Amino acid sequence: MREMLIQCVVVLYRCSFADSDTMTSLAELCVRHSELAQRMALLVYDNSPEPQTEPLDRWSFGAIEYHHAEKNDGLAVAYNRALSMARAGGLEWLLLLDQDTVLNPELMPAMFSTLASAVPTEVCAIVPRLMGEGRLLSPQIVGRLHNVDYPAAETEISRSQVTAFNAAACLRVRAVEAIGGFPGEYWLDYLDHVMFHRLQAAGGRVLILNLVMQHRLSVHSLDTGMSLDRYANLLAAEWRFIRETGTGGGPVVHRLRLLKRALSQRMQLKNKAYAASTLRASWQ
Repeated sequence: MREMLIQCVVVLYRCSFADSDTMTSLAELCVRHSELAQRMALLVYDNSPEPQTEPLDRWSFGAIEYHHAEKNDGLAVAYNRALSMARAGGLEWLLLLDQDTVLNPELMPAMFSTLASAVPTEVCAIVPRLMGEGRLLSPQIVGRLHNVDYPAAETEISRSQVTAFNAAACLRVRAVEAIGGFPGEYWLDYLDHVMFHRLQAAGGRVLILNLVMQHRLSVHSLDTGMSLDRYANLLAAEWRFIRETGTGGGPVVHRLRLLKRALSQRMQLKNKAYAASTLRASWQ
């Protein structure tokens, strides 16, 4: 067996293996590309109230670990555990996966082919294109006032500062360690955006794969896809990110953006509590 190269982590919350788009499509990848799967280690970090009972021994990864958290640790704790495992195992790359992404069957070949092509040392992350509801979700070019979709192109290293989702992002372990790992203050929301900001602020660059995958985004359906408590956490993380990075026009522009969002939610959502929460956040 060839030396393992990638530590993969899947984070679950109130979702069985069978109900997770990521887990089911990952299982198919293991069957289709078993030789490549042998070069990956898998950590399934389960934040659900009850542990899973389905065994993972049928999977063909080079190493497998299942961890059930006693409480919902969010993402940062799970990712840092996977980072420690990658460091201990001498693995160079960390592949982040959530539970809601349909993995492209060519993800593994594309990742390993890219890594075999002598990726420049300044590349801190490799990301695919994520689509949802017919539009590009990730990556995006960071603009002065707002972000714009990354243009369709062949696989390339971005010349602009970009941000991307955690889902299927492959990060260089050494680069993540150099910025102190995954920050606990962004335990769930905006963790991906602050990581890409910090990695690039430290001199890293992002390689964009010419590979498209489907992803579900809960914030697009607040009434059914996100609780009020979770939305309050998102608003707090959003403010923390704006104040740290100054992106999106800074705090003044962000307040105006929140007021506009509150008005839209008041008009469109049945549950007006979301609009009230957004309005309160605009005065923080």
